[in-house]
Amino acid sequence: MVARILKSIMSVRALPSDMETLLPTEVELFRQTVIPSGFYLTWARENIPTGFHSTLSAAGIKNPVAISALVATIGSEPEEQLSSLLMNGETQKAQIVTAICEESADLSFQFLLKLLALDAKSDDCEIFDPIPVTEPTLVQEILTLLDAQQEGVTLDSAFHLSPRFTRVGLVAWVPLSRKKRAAVLPKKRTA
Repeated sequence: MVARILKSIMSVRALPSDMETLLPTEVELFRQTVIPSGFYLTWARENIPTGFHSTLSAAGIKNPVAISALVATIGSEPEEQLSSLLMNGETQKAQIVTAICEESADLSFQFLLKLLALDAKSDDCEIFDPIPVTEPTLVQEILTLLDAQQEGVTLDSAFHLSPRFTRVGLVAWVPLSRKKRAAVLPKKRTA
């Protein structure tokens, strides 16, 4: 996955062989600087914040049982390393680090989704695919509602998330379908 992101950053179809060889080592070294953090909050249907409704409607989601807002980040440490690389003219290594950071942020968000899916399942619900949130007003509302500043996640005056490698999303909960609910229920034994 990191290689795919790196190809996109570099706008190439194939990575140079020396870079491809270097990639596993860089991923392993860089893993030590990533400090993933994630948190979410869930509101029942009657308490869903007003600002969420237009985004849910645009995504075609009607009458969810609940809505969760999620924030996942890998912290600010990688940004400092990235800045240092760029200041030293190490563009190629900076591109590798950027790709690793993007992948790490995505993985942090996916981990949070798995936890949320388990929560939903314990309430006989399932979750829809997440709706990425990029609209500044909604991002700010979510960060405020989740008190994200305590975790070091903010939105600056130019509407840039800090730390840079942060993901924000909304996830709708719906009741398990009858088929899925029947599959989850324990089977009765007859003697």
